[in-house]
Amino acid sequence: MSAYVPGLQPGPGQRLVKLNTNENPYPPSPRALKALRAAAGPRLRLYPDPACRELRERAAEVYGLDAAQVVPGNGSDELLAIVMRTFVDEGGAVAYFQPSYSLYPVLAAVARARVVELPLPRDATGLPVPRVQAGVFLLSTPNAPYGTGFSTAWIESLLASFPGIVVADEAYAEFADETSLPLLPRHPRLVIIRTLSKSYSLAGLRVGLAFAHPEVAAEMAKVKDSYNLDRPAQAAAAAALADQAHFRANRDRIRATRARFSARLTELGFAVPASQANFVFAATGTGMPAAREIYAGLLERRFLVRFFDRPGLDDGMRISIGTDDEMDALAGAIGDLVRR
Repeated sequence: MSAYVPGLQPGPGQRLVKLNTNENPYPPSPRALKALRAAAGPRLRLYPDPACRELRERAAEVYGLDAAQVVPGNGSDELLAIVMRTFVDEGGAVAYFQPSYSLYPVLAAVARARVVELPLPRDATGLPVPRVQAGVFLLSTPNAPYGTGFSTAWIESLLASFPGIVVADEAYAEFADETSLPLLPRHPRLVIIRTLSKSYSLAGLRVGLAFAHPEVAAEMAKVKDSYNLDRPAQAAAAAALADQAHFRANRDRIRATRARFSARLTELGFAVPASQANFVFAATGTGMPAAREIYAGLLERRFLVRFFDRPGLDDGMRISIGTDDEMDALAGAIGDLVRR
């Protein structure tokens, strides 16, 4: 099997403007940092709460759920692996769009599952709901790497036609206009997966949340690791969720910067799908240098963005949204590269 390849990380002492792994450019909530420091004390000698009760209750309060519907995980990646362990037998089928999150085929290979890959156009407006037979449909929404989202109505149509578990992988949903959360009360085959890495600036702690029907959540809890979230992560995540004012302020800044930066890229000649995430995908236009060349030129100028060296994606770059100053400097560097 092929391993998952994370985004390039800067080496020791290497100073780069890091815009390649969709991290939040702003610090976590001060309340989260305070809770983190308090948890990193003598009680670290004790195991954490295996049920993550405080975190589950806080998440249920924020998202309008019952705590029995919440399954915390070591980032959304572990929750995706838990979904596979819960619902996919060896030889079973997993469906997803391509391109999509590149971890999906790795998870399928680990599970020894058959894969049903469906082509996803860059402009998915009017995309028909696929008719496919599989145990699980992994739906990245908003999609990575394009940043485009699937409407709530479209996801409900998928739930009506697909017989298995539909996983709405909503790693970037807090930056989007719509979410599948309203569908959860009437669709017990829906599993929603969120992460606090992007929207709550906690990528370094690895905290994810799955939302599901209580019976589905109970089955998922059976196959998770016993102590899958450490004590500091649980405390900081609960405190971050409690500080919704801090979250909303950072989210709104990122959305505003995303709109402004997308407009600037369009002026430079790039084709930019309307993003619902905290990144944009910028495809090169006619007469422009190849995306690979622009990526290399940006790296020389100490800007790190994401280039996917494979057919269908190698005409563009995925660019995380940073601070206004970072995006202005990046836009200037891109402008220099495309005009020279």
